[in-house]
Amino acid sequence: MSILAFLAVLPAAVLLIVIYKLDNIEKEPVSLMAKVFGFGALSVISAILMEMAGSAILSLFFRTENVLYLFIQYFCVVGFSEEIGKFVALKLGTWKNREFNFSFDGIVYGACATLGFATVENIMYCFQYGLSVAITRAIMSVPGHCIFGVFMGIYYGMAKRCELKGDEEGKKKNIYKSLLIPILLHGTYDFCLSYNYDGIMLVFIVFEIAMVTAAIKRVIKMSKSDSPLAPDMQMAVGAEGMYQQAPMMGQMQTPVMGQPQAPVMNQQPVTPVAPMQQTPVVPVQQAPVQQTPVVPAQQEPVQQTPVAPAPAAPVQDPVVTQTPEPGIYNPNPVFTPESIENK
Repeated sequence: MSILAFLAVLPAAVLLIVIYKLDNIEKEPVSLMAKVFGFGALSVISAILMEMAGSAILSLFFRTENVLYLFIQYFCVVGFSEEIGKFVALKLGTWKNREFNFSFDGIVYGACATLGFATVENIMYCFQYGLSVAITRAIMSVPGHCIFGVFMGIYYGMAKRCELKGDEEGKKKNIYKSLLIPILLHGTYDFCLSYNYDGIMLVFIVFEIAMVTAAIKRVIKMSKSDSPLAPDMQMAVGAEGMYQQAPMMGQMQTPVMGQPQAPVMNQQPVTPVAPMQQTPVVPVQQAPVQQTPVVPAQQEPVQQTPVAPAPAAPVQDPVVTQTPEPGIYNPNPVFTPESIENK
């Protein structure tokens, strides 16, 4: 029994992980994904009630082996009742949530809603029919539900984009597509497997390959070109792992070294501040300043003591002693001992 439960849950878990990994720009919160998954699981109840009522009404007008009965049963009863429940689960959980702000988010939440439904349905079939059914449904049915959710999420995201742009006509058109295309895919899938016709299996194989290929291409393309649903919508708060601390309102976020830089500022809603009432400023009257006249200070006369001039010393002329040259007459001869001896 534990193996059957594991096999019933495993396909949905693997597909959810793959879709989650492909959300490159902004990972969706696991709590919101779990909420949408739970709503999708609860939609099984409404689907069972609607299918029981629809089948009972159809049996009043058609035989169960009739081709028209099978067509109405799988397109209008089964397909509609299951996909409308998934859509309601998706819209209740995400339409007004601020985390639903990028194109790829519609695919993520659409897959959550449809895989929630598929998990409960798979558990019921596995415990009723055994291991062989569990393996078959793991390969075909659960991935089929996931693909229905992918197409639902693509047009669901387009509808949200149109609403944000004010395009009500585009919003209605894409809402219808997000319901109609999964219903047509689901109805074709079930009808091909239920109608007993020789060539119907070939039709189913071609349909399955085309559906899976288209879904994979759209998912990869939207994963690479993901963008905000509106130009003014940015990454929601919740990437705390990229930043060292929570920035203040309006403050630029500084990325941790080695992490990609956030392209935008913190976009928390700013509450408008009421303008402050300014009180008129009353001018202050200044009291006149009394100036005291400045009395000039009287300078005392400075008594100068006369300085007596110093007596001048007499200047004596220097005595020049001239020594006469020999043979020249000297009128004032000076006699010295040396001159006497010479004579």
